[in-house]
Amino acid sequence: MNYWHLQMHPSDSAKFKQEKLVQILQEKKVVGMGESWKNKNGDLVSDPTHFKNDMKVGDVILIRDGSRPIALVQIKGNWYIENKINEEFDWFRLRRPIKLLKIYDNSDKGLLRKILSQYNINNIQSSGTLTPCNGSNGTNQFIKKWHLKVQSEMIMKNSKLDKERIANINSLWQSYKATYTNKDLDKIEKQIEALQIDWKHYKNKILEGTLDIEDYTNRLENNSEKGGYLCNFLERTTSDIYGSSKPGNATNFEIKLNKDGETYTFRNALSRGESENSNSKQDAEEFFSEDIKPLLQNIIKSTSALEKINILENSNYAAKQILRKLAVLDNQKDFIYIYSDEAISTLHNEFLDSENETNLGKNHEVRSLVNNILGLENTAVNAVLISRFLWKYATSSAIADSNTPNVILYGPPGTGKTYTVKQSLEFVCMGDVDRYEFVTFHPSFTYEDFIDGIKPKGVSKDGNIKFELTDGVFKKFCKKAKEECLIAQQENREPKPYYFVVDEINRANLSAVFGETLMCLEKDYRYDVSQPNENLYKTQYSALIESLIEDSNDDTEISDLAFHYQNKNSYFGVPSNLFFIGMMNDVDKSIDAFDLALRRRFKWIRLDYKQEVLEQETKFRNGLDFNNMPEYANACTKLNTFISEELGLGKSYEFGHSFFMKITGIANSKTISKRNIETLFHLYLEPSLKEYLRALFPEQELDNKLESALKQFKESLG
Repeated sequence: MNYWHLQMHPSDSAKFKQEKLVQILQEKKVVGMGESWKNKNGDLVSDPTHFKNDMKVGDVILIRDGSRPIALVQIKGNWYIENKINEEFDWFRLRRPIKLLKIYDNSDKGLLRKILSQYNINNIQSSGTLTPCNGSNGTNQFIKKWHLKVQSEMIMKNSKLDKERIANINSLWQSYKATYTNKDLDKIEKQIEALQIDWKHYKNKILEGTLDIEDYTNRLENNSEKGGYLCNFLERTTSDIYGSSKPGNATNFEIKLNKDGETYTFRNALSRGESENSNSKQDAEEFFSEDIKPLLQNIIKSTSALEKINILENSNYAAKQILRKLAVLDNQKDFIYIYSDEAISTLHNEFLDSENETNLGKNHEVRSLVNNILGLENTAVNAVLISRFLWKYATSSAIADSNTPNVILYGPPGTGKTYTVKQSLEFVCMGDVDRYEFVTFHPSFTYEDFIDGIKPKGVSKDGNIKFELTDGVFKKFCKKAKEECLIAQQENREPKPYYFVVDEINRANLSAVFGETLMCLEKDYRYDVSQPNENLYKTQYSALIESLIEDSNDDTEISDLAFHYQNKNSYFGVPSNLFFIGMMNDVDKSIDAFDLALRRRFKWIRLDYKQEVLEQETKFRNGLDFNNMPEYANACTKLNTFISEELGLGKSYEFGHSFFMKITGIANSKTISKRNIETLFHLYLEPSLKEYLRALFPEQELDNKLESALKQFKESLG
C-alpha cells in the first residue's frame, strides 16, 4: 500500500468550490485527473502516468484543494476512461473507483497542526497534481497518521459489541489476567527480552543484506543458538511467547536444504505429487537473493502495520503464518500473536462488521478494537497475555454458538475432546460451575434418567418400596437455564449461556433416551421466555404431572415438577440459552446409535491427532523442553500414518496426542530415547492397536503387525 496526495479541480479552479469536490467523492465515488499540461515555465505539472501505471488498488490518497485537505480515500479498482462527463461537475475522464474514508473536518485539525509544527511548516506541501508520498516530510507524515486515526475510528464504528458484551469480555479478561502471578509476569518479560535480542540479530542481517541462505533455511548441524536459523526461530523458538505459527511443511519456506546436505528444493518448481527436487547451491543462493531477501526487507522496512499487511498478504510466499510472525516481532503493539485463519476469523466475525479479507488485516483490527475496549496498556507482557486470552476465547467460543447450539465432538481416543470442553467451559463460565453439567452416558442410561420418570424413593413404614416421579438430569438443568432467562429478562440483559455436556454420548440408546424431546433441541424450536406460550411440548409423563399438581393443593414441591405449567397443562422445552455438547470416540462400534434424525440436529466437529499440540504441550520435568521434541513428534506422526495407511486401519484408529504426551512420565533425561518410546508403545499403544488389528488380520499375523509398527516408531526417531 502506498500513499499519495492529489489536487482535484479543473484549470479554472476559481469557479470550483470545495463543496462540489466533496459531492463528487460522495456521489460518484471516483477520483481522477485531466490531461497532461505544463505551467508557463514549461514544467510538466500534471502527468497521468503515475495515476495509470504506479497507483495500485488499496493505495490511500489525500484529496486536497491547494494546501487544504479535503478528504481521505482508498483506491478500489483500476483506471478507466469515462466519456459521459459534465464539464460543470465531474469534468475529468481518467478515473479510478474509490472508497471514501473520511472528509476532513474540525476533529482532524489538531492532528494536522501537531505534525506540521514538528516540521516547522504552516500548511501541507502542494507541489504538482499527483504526488507519491516518498520520504519523510510534514505532508507525508500527516497523511499516514491521519489514515491510522481514520482506521481506528472506523474499527470502533464497525464494532458489533454492545456495552454488555464488552463488560462480559472485560470480566473474562480480568479473571484470566489474575491467573498470572508476579513471578509469571517477570518470567514472560525476561523471555521477551531474550527473544528480542535474538530477533535483532536476524533483523540487522536482513536490513544490511547480509542474511545468507544458511541463516535462513534448515542447517544440518545442530545449532540451537538463536533457533539455529531464521525459519526455525520464527516457527519454533518464538512459539511459547509469540504464538504458534506453522508453515505446513518445510517446502513452504520456498527453499529447503535436502537431506543430502548439498542440493535444495524449490517449492515453485515442484511437480504435482513431488516432495523434493534438486537444485544447486548456486541456484539456491540466486533464488534466495532475488525472491526471498527483498520480501523480508520490504516487510521490515515498512514503517506502519498497514504497509506490512499489504506487502505480506499480497506476496506469493506459501508459509504466510511465518511471515505474519516476522511482522509481529517488529510491531508487537499492533497485532495479536495468533496466525491461523480459523481463530482470527472467529474473533473478527464476532467482534467486527468489516470488509477486511486478509488474515493480518483482521488481526490488526481485532487488536486495535481490543486495545480500545479494554483500555489495554501497550506493554510487551500485556501483548502476550491478551494474545493467549484471545486464543482461548476464540477456541472456546468456536465449540458452540447461537447458530449451532448442538455440537458433537468426535475423533480418535486421546485427541483432547474432554480436555478441550472442560478448559473451554471453565474459561467462558469464569469458574461458575452452576452453568455447566457433565454427564456420562452408558448402555443402561434411560429416558427416566434424562428427562423424568418414576423411580424408587425409599421404603415405607410397612416395608414397601416407595416410588416417586422425579426429574432427570437434563430436565433439572433446563430448569436452571430457564431461571437464568427469567432473571435476565427482569434485569433487561442477555441471559448467560448454560452448557450441558455428555461424554460417551453414543454408548446409550439415544432414540430412547431423548424420546419426544429431540425436537426441542433444534435451534428454531427452543423455548424463549419472551414468548412463553411457544415451543412447549408434552412429554410421556405430562399427564401424571398434571394429575399430581391438581391433587397437591398447590404443593410447591409438586408443582415444580413441571418445566412450564399453565392452564392446568404441563409442558417441557429447551431454553434458548442452553448449549448441548456431546463427545464420542468414533472407533466405538456404537457410533451407529446416531440415526439420521439425531445426526442432522448436531454440528459435527472432528478432533484428530495434532502434532503441534504434542510439540507445544509435552515437557520434561519442571516444565523444561525436551532436546529432541521435533524429532519425537515427527516419529509419532509417522507411526499414525503407518497405522492409518500401511496397516489400512484409517484415521479413526490413529492415536491422539495425549497418548504420546505420556512420554513425560517415562523419559529419564531431556533427550527421548528409542528405549523410551518402546516402553510407551508397550504400555499405552500396543493393547489398543492389537484389538484394532483383530478386525482385519488373523490372530497369527498380529504380532508381526505390532512389531512392524514398533519398528516404524523407533526408526522414525532417527
